[in-house]
Amino acid sequence: MAEAKQEVAPRGNKKKMILLIVAAMLVVVGGAVGATMFIMGGKADQAATAEHEGEEGAVAEEAEGEGGEAAAPLYVALNPAFVVNFQDKRHRTKFLKAEISVVAKSPQVQEAITAHMPAVRNGVVMLLSRQIYEELLTSEGKEKLRADALAEVQTVMQKQGGEQVGKGVKDLYFSTLVMQ
Repeated sequence: MAEAKQEVAPRGNKKKMILLIVAAMLVVVGGAVGATMFIMGGKADQAATAEHEGEEGAVAEEAEGEGGEAAAPLYVALNPAFVVNFQDKRHRTKFLKAEISVVAKSPQVQEAITAHMPAVRNGVVMLLSRQIYEELLTSEGKEKLRADALAEVQTVMQKQGGEQVGKGVKDLYFSTLVMQ
């Protein structure tokens, strides 16, 4: 009988220990959730305040006129992707696929790019077709192609929409550039 009592006592201690561990884990998890909600709640309030201030700043910039620049860049994707054939130095046919986006200075330039998309795409296709495979293998060659493509888009937009529209095309980026 004494042995039975000794066995019961350790089982009771084990139950108490398990309950204490579970309670401690609940406190830790609850504290972590509470801290996360507190921290995230503060950031959400800050983001809402910053967004509200950003709207006021945008209204002020619009009131200033053309002197201020847009806060967020306006990207125009030249979709669908460009797929052209071009040659290497041995006159073997190669293929190039490029996904390109341009940055417009204003919504008016963005609309003009969209309106003249066939002319823009034609200029870029012709430029890509003139490339030499070996020259595009280096990062310098790719950067030169990017600069040339930007200049081509700006030239096309100047012809189609005027000098201000051409200058409104600020930059050009490759999302994808694959050669085979």
